[in-house]
Amino acid sequence: MVQHRDEWTGMLIPLANEALRRVEAVRRAQRAERLALDSQGHATLGRYMLEMRPNINNALTSVLGNADLLLLEPGQAPEEAREQIQTIHTMTLRLNEIMQRFSSLASEVRAAEKTAQPRATPSSPLPSRQLRFH
Repeated sequence: MVQHRDEWTGMLIPLANEALRRVEAVRRAQRAERLALDSQGHATLGRYMLEMRPNINNALTSVLGNADLLLLEPGQAPEEAREQIQTIHTMTLRLNEIMQRFSSLASEVRAAEKTAQPRATPSSPLPSRQLRFH
C-alpha cells in the first residue's frame, strides 16, 4: 500500500501514462526515421539508375547487335556456341524489356511529381510558406 501524501498518488497514474506515451512516440519517431532513410536510399538508387540508363541501353544494343550478326551466319560458329549466342540474345532482349519498364515507371513517377507540386499563380510566381512559431 502506498500512503496518500500531498496528492502524489493521484499524479502517479497520469505520470506513468505520459511516460508510456513518450516511449511509444519515440518508437514511432525512430521507425519513421528508418523509413525515411530507406526511402532516401531508394530515391538515390532510382536517380542513379535513370542516369545510367543510356549507358545500359548502349551496352545492350551492342551485345544484341553482335549476337544478331553471329546468328545470321549459320556456319560461322559450332552448334554449341550458337546455342550460347542464342541464350545471350534472348537474355539481352529480356534486359531490354526490363529497361523499357523502368523507363515507363520513371515517366509515370515524373508525371506524378508534376501533378503533386503546387501550381504557381501569375500573381505569385513561387509558392510561399508561412512559418508559425508557438
